[in-house]
Amino acid sequence: MGSKAPLFLLLLLLLVVSVPAQAKDADNGPVYKEQISSTKTPVHRKSSSPICSACENFTTHALSYLNEKQTQDKIMEFLHDACSQSFSLKQKCVEFMDSYATILFSKITEINPKEFCKQYGLCRDIALFSGVTSDNTCVFCHHLLDEIVSKLKDPDAEFEIIQILIKECNKIEGHVQQCKRLVLQYIPLILVNGEKFLEKNDVCALLQACPASKRTVNSDLEGVLLSDA
Repeated sequence: MGSKAPLFLLLLLLLVVSVPAQAKDADNGPVYKEQISSTKTPVHRKSSSPICSACENFTTHALSYLNEKQTQDKIMEFLHDACSQSFSLKQKCVEFMDSYATILFSKITEINPKEFCKQYGLCRDIALFSGVTSDNTCVFCHHLLDEIVSKLKDPDAEFEIIQILIKECNKIEGHVQQCKRLVLQYIPLILVNGEKFLEKNDVCALLQACPASKRTVNSDLEGVLLSDA
């Protein structure tokens, strides 16, 4: 298991659910994830459905993994290592990452799997989950990762992700410009190499959503995500 994989998984989760993507509501026509988030529109689907159960199980596994102190320590180690590449911005980068990571960790503890799956339309009967006919967490995980890879291949989605993060930088008092510079410098590389990482590694096994396979996660994720390969 890659020692630095948790940061990438957390980053992907936050980025993918933040990108406006169309989801079809069963009764009310097209609804966007950003609208669901702001209005908390109820999803007209029983929470006991196979898709919902699989989503809730998967989210529970992921949150449990990300809430572990050992995982969070590795995340901080990766963040500090990444900042060391910023040279003149190293100290500002460390301060920013420390503050942002604290916020992320606190937000993770607030996530309720059932509400999360409903809020982001992951219980909806859409093409993405057409293969999920049981509450099999492993099947759900692979369907979800297929969708993430699809987004990573989409230039428009990449542009939207960067825009979202640039806007978030405006909320970091005293570090706005440094934050924007870090986003522009590292996020494109992370997204490009993230696609390769997902295609080459058994992320669902890493999250304990699937049994471990013979494939192993790259032990040096930092090189995969931040290299210019």
